[in-house]
Amino acid sequence: MAFKLKEALFRVRCREPGCPFVSDFLVKENLQGATEADVNSEAWKLAKDLGITRHDAIHGKRHPMIEPDIHMIRSSYETIGAVRRGKVLPAPSRLGESINTRRYDRGDRIIVKGERATTVCEVVRGVARNERRPSLVYRPGATFGAAGLFENKRRMADIVAAEDGTIIAFYDMRELWSTDREKAKELSNEAMEDIFRVLTWLEDRCDALEKQLARRRTGGAAARIAKKPAKRAARKPVRKAAKKPAKKAVVGRKGAKRR
Repeated sequence: MAFKLKEALFRVRCREPGCPFVSDFLVKENLQGATEADVNSEAWKLAKDLGITRHDAIHGKRHPMIEPDIHMIRSSYETIGAVRRGKVLPAPSRLGESINTRRYDRGDRIIVKGERATTVCEVVRGVARNERRPSLVYRPGATFGAAGLFENKRRMADIVAAEDGTIIAFYDMRELWSTDREKAKELSNEAMEDIFRVLTWLEDRCDALEKQLARRRTGGAAARIAKKPAKRAARKPVRKAAKKPAKKAVVGRKGAKRR
């Protein structure tokens, strides 16, 4: 009898002294094995890779995470070719209630502009990007959806998956603050950093538009000057000399003409 993983939640922590990194990953890959232990082993390896990728994206410049501390919070399986059955090891953590992971393929919308913001998003695997601003890219460990930090706010942009198999974790911050304050604080800081990143992008964009507008104005003025005809020098009116009246011929007595 073989087993197939339904889902497994892992908590990955860095062993480096002083490193605050700790993160949770929900594995939902299609993993199969002859025993539950075989499936757990493969899921554990996947959680380790995800943890290292996310850690290095945040703290990689300080130190690498080689052998992290990995703890399985819960897991469930189903038997292949038999009636489904589940197993939970150990009792479900309250943290699992405040997160949800979803898988997306390239082009799928993760969040939609204008919809109500209830969660903060974190890239677990793959790449996400701002649909209207492709230069704003989110890789594993990056956080977006800062509107979810506030009540009664709407999404401010469309975020789509840039790769097939992109996995996004959605965190309910209100619940997370009551279950894991360290994780909530970490996500809040990263979400605020994303806000400043967007503001920096907007500032650079405004500067570029101002320069472009200035060039157009300068070019337009130069073109108008080039097309404008040069003024001709004023000519003084030329007076024509008055013609002298012709003398009339006088006929003499003898018929000779005298002048």
